[in-house]
Amino acid sequence: MSPGVRQLTVIGKFKPFGLIAETTDGKPPDDKLADSYQYFLFDPELTGQRDDADGNEANFSRQGEHELFIRGNRIIWTSGSRVLKRFTLSSAIIKACWSHLGRGAEAFLCVLQIGCLTIYNMSGEVVSVPLPRTVISIWPLPFGLLLQQSAEVNPSLYVPFSSASSILGSREMLRQRKEVGNISPQIIPSPVAQDLISKRDMSYMSSHLILRDPLEEPGPTYLEERGKLNIMKDYDERTIWTSDRIPLMTSYNKGKMQHSVWAAEFIESNLEASASCSSGVFPDTVFPKRVSFRRIWQAKGAKKAASKVFLATDDAVPVICFLILEQKKLLSVGLQTVEINDEILFDVKPDTSWSVSAIAAAPVVVTRYQVKVGLLPHLDIIVLSPENDLFLYSGKQCLCRYVLPSWLGESLVSGDRESAKTDSGPRDLKITGVSDAVLGCINLSVNHSQIFRCALTGNPSSSLANDCIEAIAEGLQSDLYNLFLSLLWGDGYPDQQGSSIHFEWEALCNIFLGICQKPTVVHLKQPKTSPDSSWEFLLSSKFHKTYSRFHSGITSTNPLDLEGIVPFGSKTGSGEIPGNSFELMVQSLDCLHAVYESLKMDNLRKQDLHYLAVLLCNIAKFLGEKCYLDHYIRDFPRLSKIIGASTTLSSSRKPPNLFRWLENCLGRGCSSANLDDLPDLIRKKDGCSIVNWARKIVSFYSVLFGDKPVGQKLSSGVPCNIAPGSYSSNEELAILVMAGERFGLHQLDLLPSGVSLPLRHALDSCRESPPADWPAIAYVLLGREDMALSVFRNSSSSKEFEMQSNTSLISMSIPYMLHLHPVIVPSSLSESIGLENTKIEETNSVDGSVIDGMEHIFNSYTQLRYGRDLRLNEVRRLLCSARPVVIQTAA
Repeated sequence: MSPGVRQLTVIGKFKPFGLIAETTDGKPPDDKLADSYQYFLFDPELTGQRDDADGNEANFSRQGEHELFIRGNRIIWTSGSRVLKRFTLSSAIIKACWSHLGRGAEAFLCVLQIGCLTIYNMSGEVVSVPLPRTVISIWPLPFGLLLQQSAEVNPSLYVPFSSASSILGSREMLRQRKEVGNISPQIIPSPVAQDLISKRDMSYMSSHLILRDPLEEPGPTYLEERGKLNIMKDYDERTIWTSDRIPLMTSYNKGKMQHSVWAAEFIESNLEASASCSSGVFPDTVFPKRVSFRRIWQAKGAKKAASKVFLATDDAVPVICFLILEQKKLLSVGLQTVEINDEILFDVKPDTSWSVSAIAAAPVVVTRYQVKVGLLPHLDIIVLSPENDLFLYSGKQCLCRYVLPSWLGESLVSGDRESAKTDSGPRDLKITGVSDAVLGCINLSVNHSQIFRCALTGNPSSSLANDCIEAIAEGLQSDLYNLFLSLLWGDGYPDQQGSSIHFEWEALCNIFLGICQKPTVVHLKQPKTSPDSSWEFLLSSKFHKTYSRFHSGITSTNPLDLEGIVPFGSKTGSGEIPGNSFELMVQSLDCLHAVYESLKMDNLRKQDLHYLAVLLCNIAKFLGEKCYLDHYIRDFPRLSKIIGASTTLSSSRKPPNLFRWLENCLGRGCSSANLDDLPDLIRKKDGCSIVNWARKIVSFYSVLFGDKPVGQKLSSGVPCNIAPGSYSSNEELAILVMAGERFGLHQLDLLPSGVSLPLRHALDSCRESPPADWPAIAYVLLGREDMALSVFRNSSSSKEFEMQSNTSLISMSIPYMLHLHPVIVPSSLSESIGLENTKIEETNSVDGSVIDGMEHIFNSYTQLRYGRDLRLNEVRRLLCSARPVVIQTAA
């Protein structure tokens, strides 16, 4: 099947936000530096600042992107049009990148200058690391920063690392995180000190250095070849790419015309191990493991280094891609992981290399947003062919061809989009380059010296269609999923630009109905040529048919008797159906049925449940699944009139039934419930995000009725998360699981009343005297804000914990009060502590915090209602006063 054609969403002409920030600052650059600047765009997840609530909306605007703009000795960090931070250094900047140093997950901004490396953390603390030799480039790795040294030796730049101790010693914040066991790095016995001195000499000789912590000196790297470990001294191996997610590096040797892929690994030397055992007092931070590189792949023949290297995904397998411009091709090599002694080793997967013609390429996130493949997101590939056509690939499978909108070429002539539509001479735009890919957005260079920021439309706007597509992606076998992708991205699926969520769902249904029988426009009742009245004219209009189809309250007598979908019993022409389509329908029925069972647990998605039931009835009847068909008709009896009777149904396979499983748990306990009533996606090892709602309900009922989890998994194979804390009953364990799954009172209200009742009973039974070692979110779930506030105050010394607690407490609450057991909005807890600018005089508490019984009044709703009206604060201040209050009135 030929790939479909989709239209790009043009966000606008591209201009770095750093240039706009410079203009706003009123500090134009010198004429010599006017065109001398660098910038790179990145996903805010790299620095831990992505707002997941934005969802796919970030793909259609630049406000979700971050940018580092570099000019001379200045760096401007922006988020959209907002400037986050500005950095000014003492000398010109060679290169800057983000890297994760130390043991934490914090990202550091590493800036390379001549003779030193400057490191900033997120709070603005700075560390300057002198470099013993000329470093020509820096590259981020998951566990540190890789520095490549120049082959030329400059003795004047050699500075002992101890000379920087005064600089590092002044950074107490970083030192507190580094000092483990109150051991100073300078107090080292003589043998170890000699070893560290020798390390410094080895660093001076090594072609590549590794910096694993801002308070450590860069150490040498080692090369593992033929079972031997030697210092890496090959200066001809120029690093051209590293990954900050998995420990991989690629290099190019110009003399050998060879590309290589290296896996970075930790190896502990015998000398360090023996010194550590003899002393017996030094932590691992004093004796770090050595970093070695092992060559896992090499290829010769390229006269120049690859112009671009990146990671992508092919059939849930990570691949490393090389864009070789001289050959006009994109070469992709598959990777595999092997777990040995709790360590993950990377290697090249045999017979998984492939190539496509390309002059530009970039990794993008289009087909499966927010899906992880191990440590990586699911990355597609956008490819610009030598013929200047833009294609989207999922691995080696070509999905569609993207084209620029027609009005864009016309607007270059007329100046604006509206007047362009009336212009008779449009320009023929040709895409010449692809760059700066962030998630689903890319920069496209065209042949008229213009650069446009464009979004690649991917996931549908319909939540039901998106859930079904994700469930199919999780449940189908690899070859069947590729078949489904070809049908989904083919010419039959509409372009999402300008389409509504209803027609997206209809198009998805037609993919499956097209396998059953070719979809066409069918009118079982021919409309009258001349309506007798205006009312009949309105009823026969296209608007009325569309409205009746997708809105509750006005239902058609036959929802399948609509334009674009064929009811059973009608004969149509046969289309081209793939040979393995029957197996595709069988596995798709199981995946979509799992979504159906999950939707039954959400009161707000009853309408989606009905639409899905209609589709599942058609698939079940096509497959002859009598029990499945009966299952859906029992939920929606009116479907029996639509589907009709059939004598060809022969299969007796029973569908999974969550309500039946819950009923068996209530009646006979979890051990007596039939596991066949649970869909396979719920019991999937890694979990499926689409049926995550149903999985949580199953885990709550399992522990509530006798199941004991082992680690992070129940006996049924269902994964679950448990919050830390002690428990002495099944009810207490169920509450810990609810807290671990971040299942709050608002989510509890979304469940059917019969399903939520046992869980509410468990909350009531534990509310009076819960254990004292529970987290704050568990107490909020019980309605014990007094205990939650106590835990929150005791743990608020950790800033990271405080930020997590704020989000967790708010998500676990509901914005109203339950009868007899009031639940205060947890934002009042966080705001009463987190608002440092709110100070009330004459408080009696030692730490200056306010505990006066009125904390729940001052929440986000109060601020919205009163705004800048300070009278409420004044009333609270007067009521909190421990001294008599004198109120003066006019005589």
